[in-house]
Amino acid sequence: MFSTQNAASSSKLTPIKSTLTPRTSPTVPPASQTFEPLVKSVLRHRLVYNIFAYSAAFSLASNVLFSGDDIGVFSRLFSLSTWLVALLTWLVGVLPVLVLRKVYLTPNPAPASSPSTVVASAFAKASIRHSVTTYIVSAILLLTLDLLNASSDESRHVGIFAHSRKHPYYLNGRFIFLVLAQAWFAVTFAFRNVMLDRFVLRWSTVPTTSNMPYTPHNFAKLMVTIALFALVTFTVFNAALGLTRIFVLPVLLRLPILRSILKPFIGHFVRGAWTLTLPLRHFALEIRAFTLGLTTLASWEFAESLFDICIPQPAPVANTTAEPITTLISGITSPDFMFLHFAYAELRDAALDESASGAARRVALFSDQKFNPNLWNTLARESLIRLGEDYQTFLRRGKPVPPSPPPAAAAPAPLKPAAPPSTPLLRQAIYKTPRQSPLGSMLDVLASNSEVPKTGDTAADGGATHPQVHEVPLPELFRSTVVAPVAAPLSGSAVAAGASPTASSTLSTRVKQECRALLIKYTPLRIKEASARWVEWWTRERVNKAAEMCLPNRELDGLVVEVLSALVCVSLTEDRYGVVQRDIPRILEAFLSFLSALEEYQLEIRGLYNPPTPEEIAQGDAKVLEEKERMRIEVARTSEVISIVADRE
Repeated sequence: MFSTQNAASSSKLTPIKSTLTPRTSPTVPPASQTFEPLVKSVLRHRLVYNIFAYSAAFSLASNVLFSGDDIGVFSRLFSLSTWLVALLTWLVGVLPVLVLRKVYLTPNPAPASSPSTVVASAFAKASIRHSVTTYIVSAILLLTLDLLNASSDESRHVGIFAHSRKHPYYLNGRFIFLVLAQAWFAVTFAFRNVMLDRFVLRWSTVPTTSNMPYTPHNFAKLMVTIALFALVTFTVFNAALGLTRIFVLPVLLRLPILRSILKPFIGHFVRGAWTLTLPLRHFALEIRAFTLGLTTLASWEFAESLFDICIPQPAPVANTTAEPITTLISGITSPDFMFLHFAYAELRDAALDESASGAARRVALFSDQKFNPNLWNTLARESLIRLGEDYQTFLRRGKPVPPSPPPAAAAPAPLKPAAPPSTPLLRQAIYKTPRQSPLGSMLDVLASNSEVPKTGDTAADGGATHPQVHEVPLPELFRSTVVAPVAAPLSGSAVAAGASPTASSTLSTRVKQECRALLIKYTPLRIKEASARWVEWWTRERVNKAAEMCLPNRELDGLVVEVLSALVCVSLTEDRYGVVQRDIPRILEAFLSFLSALEEYQLEIRGLYNPPTPEEIAQGDAKVLEEKERMRIEVARTSEVISIVADRE
């Protein structure tokens, strides 16, 4: 028999926990913890040792070659002042541009189909406005540094104010010319960057060290390009400045308020030598402004070219980690397109690697059981989602996702059933009334012919039969039955008159129309034709740009297709468990859907070009032949855009 004490102690025993409880598998680590820090360190190294170093060397070389000192080139090279001026030149003129490029660099393109839409969409962004301001400030600082470094004789002639005792506040024309020239160079260079879309990473070509701008061939090409650009820009600046001196300044100095403000400072600009002879009379100033502008533009272009080449280069970082394939799969989950491109580019190299280490990494990818979902499922899912989103963008022809339709209105509540009929309670006499006497009948007839009952009837009808219904005195009992006349609906003319524009807007529109008519009437025919060609070029939509709008991420899509294709092919021999086999139908379906849509679009684009007929060639109509040649070039460029994705599927 057991004692009561033993029974009580046995009831307090607790079971031993089993070690066979299921454990949840970890997920693939996010890219922000594994892949992105490694890529950022590589890009930081390139920025410091490739872009900053070579751009600073270019600033030193430009100061050594184009310095205004009388000493020789080798003496300037070993002079401490030359190195100090070169450092200041790089700090105030080149470094702000590079920092601006780094801050506003984006991998998400926003292509437009015409130059007008490119400029309109660009200057709607705060980044472009900040870049223009930065270029202008850097150019002015470079001018200031050049004036401080100049000799005493040159500085004496380029002061802020003219040396005049009678008019001490007259601005120095030389100084104003240099400031305006530098600002003009800055604005035109910023406009050139907008047209080249330089704030977007370019992945179209594979950058290599042979494309670096400091190689002899590329450096000569860069200098020739920027010299021609500076020459054209400076010529346009001189023409614009001359037209301003001839037409704008005299008008401004005749306005009452502006005259009193501007004349003490710029009143002497409208006097003096003839405008067309000013460049010849101040040829040394022209040479100085052009040289300063050329060195400024060359420094910017060299630094921008370094950025264009160094940053998009592949960044292999997975080999530095313990689990390279896990790092790459983690990288393709990044929300940033720049890191996505780096991850897929390195993953493509791993998929095409024929070495033993490459095969071992692919086997580890296919046989992974450590993560949930495993590495292959994560890769297939992210890649197919990426292709699906870009496929939907292509079907919409680059347009944004339409807004979702508003939710359907709630169904009205069912009406309550009507109350069942009931027998009303009669509260009147149920017996036949006695017959009226003859005298009472005669009085009723007389009363019915009076005006009061007629007026009451007319008022009840809305006053349609008697116009003086409001003039007849009626008791309050009858007035309560008068119906107010309903206002007639407004006619179309009345609504249009209410919505008509104001007098000021109408006057401004009329003035614009008259000015445009006068301008068209008195403009020479050649200028009209040139203006028409310019407007047509400025607003015409390019076919190849429309294709770029349809495929904004075409380089990334091409990499995704290459990765999936290569991995599916090698899985036939390296996938031991058949993990890839169940996803092959989905991958093929995605490829075929995208490829069929691309081929249909390519056939549609090719139908836009009709080769010139023999009759058109015989007639020699330059305009028709030029349009057909332009369309042929655009169609060929469109085929190149589509082939980035189509040729890899």
